[in-house]
Amino acid sequence: MRTTFGRAVVAGCVAAAVVTAGCAKKGRPGEKPVYPVKGRLTHKGEPMPYAVVTFYPAGEPFAPALKSRATADQDGYYELTTYDLKDGAPEGEYGVVLYWPVKPPDPNNLEAPNPPDRLGHAYSDPAKSKLRFTVRPELNAIDIKLP
Repeated sequence: MRTTFGRAVVAGCVAAAVVTAGCAKKGRPGEKPVYPVKGRLTHKGEPMPYAVVTFYPAGEPFAPALKSRATADQDGYYELTTYDLKDGAPEGEYGVVLYWPVKPPDPNNLEAPNPPDRLGHAYSDPAKSKLRFTVRPELNAIDIKLP
């Protein structure tokens, strides 16, 4: 009886491992592969703390486009997120939008309106932004240096 019970436990563990491994390997339907994108945002050589950077696929309509975004840390460093935190962006050409608040966001007040943009909305329209970058199927280091 011990042998039958032991086999049942082992078989159950193997089945659970196979099911779990199968679920972990499956991507969500419709997701594109993403590649790490990180860098630093600077303006006149100085870091842009808490700036929001958004990558919009070039040539796709603005509203339905899959967007990858990040908020820079206090030193201006960012890592893009598309599906999961800091997972990166799909391969391709992008127009980039930047918004740099005059003060750090308040994480306890999610309903607060956005403060004014230090850049005067110069980079807020993806159709007009002159910032263009390419994400390749590798680790991408993209520093954005504004004059």
